[in-house]
Amino acid sequence: MFVKQLKEKIIPAFKAAHSPGYRALIMVDNSQGHAAYSEDTLLPQCMNLKPGGKQAIMQDGWYIKDGKKVVQLMTFPPDHPEFPGLAKGMREVLMEQGLWRHGLKMECKKAKDTGDKCDPEVTDCCAKHILTLQPDFQAQKSLVQEVIEEAGHQCIFLAKFHCELNFIEFFWGVVKKYLCEHCDYTFQTLKENMPKALASVPVELICKWEHQMIHWMDAY
Repeated sequence: MFVKQLKEKIIPAFKAAHSPGYRALIMVDNSQGHAAYSEDTLLPQCMNLKPGGKQAIMQDGWYIKDGKKVVQLMTFPPDHPEFPGLAKGMREVLMEQGLWRHGLKMECKKAKDTGDKCDPEVTDCCAKHILTLQPDFQAQKSLVQEVIEEAGHQCIFLAKFHCELNFIEFFWGVVKKYLCEHCDYTFQTLKENMPKALASVPVELICKWEHQMIHWMDAY
């Protein structure tokens, strides 16, 4: 939903309001929805250890060999004798990069004391952790960030669990207050009042909220 709004409303509205050459910096809550990835993103949690089965068909990855960038296909070729067109899985991907070792497990078990699956000090404890640390997997961006940057703009994600740093929350608070003060408990009146509520918030007040949030961020 938010990605659709970005493509169809937010980015076109910015383009219409500004001269060519201007770039937007879009502040986004670090919520689960905003951090979602595209279907073909390189994510270890969407892979099996072995080829085929129920796992995502991913975009091409890459790795460095002898100082050169090598493109790595995440699926077998259509004429493969055993797995034509199927996803390779973790083991095959790591074998092609020379990172597989005998007896490697798909992922570690959760530790009883911390609840973590992998020791942060160990880099080759399991196949999932090894892939997570590879540069092509590290370079993956959320779908929201991809859409914004493809349009030539920039985005910044707020810290997790700190929605109070997003000054749009103050905006929605004032909008809700207006709607409550002009409410007769009918949906028709709500629809009529919504544009008025949105227009009731002056730009000067929004700028003050922005400056206040900057001070809060500095304090953190």
